[in-house]
Amino acid sequence: MSVAATPAHSTRRVFLGSLASLPLAASSALWSGHAMAQDRYPSRAIRMIVPFAPGSSTDIAARSWGEVIGRQLGGASVIVDNRAGAGGNIGATAVARSTPDGYTLLYSTATTWAIAPLIYQDLAYQPTRDFLSVAVTTTVPTLLVVSGDSDIRSFQDLADRVKAAPDRHSYGSNGVGANSHITCKLIANRLGVPNLLHVPFKQGSQGVMAEVVAGRLTFAVDPWSVVGPLVRSGRLRALAATGSKRLSVAPEIPTLSEMLHQELDTTTWSGLWAPAGTPADIVTRLHEGIAAGRKNAALVKQFEEQGTPLMPDMSLPQVNMFMKQEVERWKVMVKEAQISV
Repeated sequence: MSVAATPAHSTRRVFLGSLASLPLAASSALWSGHAMAQDRYPSRAIRMIVPFAPGSSTDIAARSWGEVIGRQLGGASVIVDNRAGAGGNIGATAVARSTPDGYTLLYSTATTWAIAPLIYQDLAYQPTRDFLSVAVTTTVPTLLVVSGDSDIRSFQDLADRVKAAPDRHSYGSNGVGANSHITCKLIANRLGVPNLLHVPFKQGSQGVMAEVVAGRLTFAVDPWSVVGPLVRSGRLRALAATGSKRLSVAPEIPTLSEMLHQELDTTTWSGLWAPAGTPADIVTRLHEGIAAGRKNAALVKQFEEQGTPLMPDMSLPQVNMFMKQEVERWKVMVKEAQISV
């Protein structure tokens, strides 16, 4: 039951593949002014809001990037502030309503930028209106997992079980409309059980995975940085990777596309945003701080080992172009998932 790649997926591949050949635009030519603000910034601690729970892959990455940005800004203190809830919307709204002075930032995923506006009818913020994009940092492919004690030992086992008795199975997510929700719903759809019970968790990854390990949830998805240690210890069993290719840290795990014999790539990504109205020179300094971190071999290796490799380096215009294309890619998947709030 093979299907062709969707135009949105093809466009994303062409865009990412072309980045290496595109010259990075000189930020200084595009962002100017506010010299006095630049001289003073930062004069106090920077608060980086993560709209997901502590211990989530986004939280783990934010703490690493916070250290990078702090060093690049002359030893500034960057404090990670977790504001979980509503699929990331609570934290994103807090940043959108904050003073645009560079001291409150949002470190999040495609969920709050590209996905939430497609799902929530009364979203309290609008990404293109309320945020300035600073950088795209890492890719975030996820792993489909079941309990290590389960008799489900392969993706085919999972398919057989849920199709035979859908009322006895369920999946968990990090919140309604989160990437994990959409991914699991698409898996259920492709298996022919679209009404499989969904259990969202306010406390995020740790709560979901505790229930999967205990066998009270049949399956869930989360990045390797979260599930990897549990897979290695035998408490979880990984059945498939949700990206377009196998993870370098776990090459033995097949992709969903391989298992389904049709394309299903729900890889998301992480990025950094500032509230709209933040001085352009501060946005540039933050962008350059992220860019400098990419040259740190230890950091690059760290993210590779976490299963969240760095995205290609992008200029600010390229970041904006990429994010616009991601909205179009997610429109296709949200439409199939038929999730709305």
